[in-house]
Amino acid sequence: MAEYVSQRKHISLEEALTYIYINPMYDNLYDEGAKWWYLSTEALYEEFESARKADVRVVEPEVSDFYIYTLEKYALAKGLSGLQALALMKRYDVDDFLLDHYDLLHTQGTGYVIDEIDLMIRRRKRRMKAESLMPPQPSRNSKRSGQRQRLFDG
Repeated sequence: MAEYVSQRKHISLEEALTYIYINPMYDNLYDEGAKWWYLSTEALYEEFESARKADVRVVEPEVSDFYIYTLEKYALAKGLSGLQALALMKRYDVDDFLLDHYDLLHTQGTGYVIDEIDLMIRRRKRRMKAESLMPPQPSRNSKRSGQRQRLFDG
């Protein structure tokens, strides 16, 4: 899949992997019941493109400028490429945090905002790790007792 994305978008393999990981469709690949991996590479790519195009959030220009500035400063501070920083922010919902709290964050210094991002990522990593160690809980909406709980209910 990554090679296909790389060729279609004329980007490096690393950038193609980042494209895959930050795509809203990526989490769906873990749903064994959906069988997304049975699609051809081209069909899966088209699903990824559709999900990417549907995941658009309209923001004011000054909010967009703040987000881009913060993303680039974070990438520079952590020695990451812009795409790597974007993937990290998407994975831990930092992008939503920055956009939702623009009114407060844009009045703070860059160092403060970077520290807040680091703190948020650390907390979310711990929470995700703890959640991954917990046994699956039976679904309340299960029609049959003993029905297997999907790992990622939407």
